[in-house]
Amino acid sequence: MKSVLRQLLNSGVAMIAPALWHVRRRSLLVIMYHRVLPAGHPDRLTEQPGMYVSPQTLAMHLDILSQRFTLMHLDEWLQASVRGETVPERACAITFDDGWRDNYEFAFPELKRAAAPATIFLVSDLVGSQYGFWPNALARHLQGSAMVGTAAMPTWLNNLVTDVAGSPHAGRLDAGRIDRIIVACKEGHSDEEMLDIVRGLGEAGAESSAVEARDLMDWRELRELADSGLVRFGSHTRRHTRLSRVASAEVLRDEVIGSREEIARQLGRSPTLFCYPNGDYSGAALEMVRSGYIGAVTTERGWHTRGADPFLIPRIGVHEDISNSPAAFRARLSGWI
Repeated sequence: MKSVLRQLLNSGVAMIAPALWHVRRRSLLVIMYHRVLPAGHPDRLTEQPGMYVSPQTLAMHLDILSQRFTLMHLDEWLQASVRGETVPERACAITFDDGWRDNYEFAFPELKRAAAPATIFLVSDLVGSQYGFWPNALARHLQGSAMVGTAAMPTWLNNLVTDVAGSPHAGRLDAGRIDRIIVACKEGHSDEEMLDIVRGLGEAGAESSAVEARDLMDWRELRELADSGLVRFGSHTRRHTRLSRVASAEVLRDEVIGSREEIARQLGRSPTLFCYPNGDYSGAALEMVRSGYIGAVTTERGWHTRGADPFLIPRIGVHEDISNSPAAFRARLSGWI
């Protein structure tokens, strides 16, 4: 019943979505993606549901966007807006966070097919690495359940898993329960604490070391994307650090400006755009970003209007379970769903 009601709601909102887009003339729609994973890809087992679309869903999105919007680079729209130049009536900028290797394998072919420009936000110190983000490393351990109930996992985390899953030994945790655990960890613990925990789990368990595939694109792949002219790159800090928790001005500068400098050194072009990890920032972080970029994106949902703060750009996040049909995607773009 819940699924049927959602389909009816999507259909109704999708019908009026073009009228809503018309009202937002001269505004900018910014789409937020993370990963592109085909059905059956092993990473789907441990990835948060809100983190991926399939290549087929991405292709459908790009076809709809190409028909309804002028696709353009985010920095070009911002520069034109600042100069007072005319911007398209309905413009859309596509963004991907983190620099996942599947962006190269599965997203890039679809971007080329649709001639769709995009910006990918890179975590400069993690380029070409494996298990760079603690949520993914933790999810892999939880999905295998080998660490649950052992001394390698802190008592509070064992208790959290038990609260979410019921019995920690009742079989593998599904993606939904793992997602709830990760969200709770983000709310209650710093990145540094969680990194220490997953490192300890990695030392105690052998499953992570048995996988050799890279999670993130390397600099060679990134240069190929840059050479295409379709893909540009922004900064997502050096280590995916949540900036609202950084008190040191030196560390803040290293994460915000140091990442820009490393990307420029590797790719020959200095990023002009920034993305706040997890959408978190402080007043000091905001001012640091203003000093080194022309704009920055958040995880707040909405459209960016001309004249609004270019360092607090909202986006519409899309993922497989809420946008895998044309009606659902159109409804999502309305900003209402």
